Amino acid sequence: MLEWLTLGNVAEVILALNHLSDKMRMEIAARNLGERVLLSIEEKPLGTGGPLRLAEPMLANPDSVVVVNGDVACDIDLKGLAEAHTRSGAEATIALCSVVDTRQFGVVSVDSRSRVVRFEEKSLTNEGPGWINAGVYILNRAVIDMIPRGRAVSLEREIFPVLAEQMKLNGWKHSGFWYDIGKVQDYVSANMELLERPGFVAASHRISAAGVEQPSFLGDHCVVESGARIGPRTILSRGVKVGKGAIIRGSIVFEEVVLGDNCRVDGAVIGEATTVGRGAIVGEGSVIAGEVSVPDGAVVNAGSTVLN
Repeated sequence: MLEWLTLGNVAEVILALNHLSDKMRMEIAARNLGERVLLSIEEKPLGTGGPLRLAEPMLANPDSVVVVNGDVACDIDLKGLAEAHTRSGAEATIALCSVVDTRQFGVVSVDSRSRVVRFEEKSLTNEGPGWINAGVYILNRAVIDMIPRGRAVSLEREIFPVLAEQMKLNGWKHSGFWYDIGKVQDYVSANMELLERPGFVAASHRISAAGVEQPSFLGDHCVVESGARIGPRTILSRGVKVGKGAIIRGSIVFEEVVLGDNCRVDGAVIGEATTVGRGAIVGEGSVIAGEVSVPDGAVVNAGSTVLN
């Protein structure tokens, strides 16, 4: 996401955090991102609007701010979004995405000038195709001033409908890819679809080698020993080590994981710095948290969740 924000001319990032904020702080420090990524910590959950009010003193741009939900993956053109916002004269511009079933999303209708004339948050009655809120916005500082202090606030239910009624909310239609990755199953599906998307994975990470079946992604500094079989539909993040004879298929493996000799991992998600022992079996649909040690010869049954 940071690379995508950089392409959109976003120079500084503020992460609004509550749950697991200490872990994120350590991750930012480990990646030497402290000068570019600032943290705003909520003592209690503040919804989608309250964190903006809390972080207001940290905002560098006096005019407008880019706001992105942390549970979306997309290739929205942030420069194009910003240009459309400037031209519109609106107080806020929201990116819109077309989906075949709108029931799980906020439905948005715009007029011929791209002004939002209806903004309706998630409703199971909104069956069928339509344009939805993509969770990427540009907001003028006046919008942040609308947000009450010290309590949870929903942009979608309390702020955007007011702006729409005042004809101060602009919609910008996005034609590229967009995924909601807020649930593990959706996160896996998005990664697998992107893995198969032509041109999305750089050639340097589509390693053509014995034992690697495409589509697969191998991050920098991965080590795959002789006899191991990787893929198809497998993602190995930076620094993963795969032992001799291991079989890794349909899985997402996070950074610095060690997969022991002759282990087998099918359709699983494995968190950072975890070790899967020699001859261990990780069944399909399993999720293993970071910094876990799976013993030699252990069997993690299909659909299991292993926490540290």
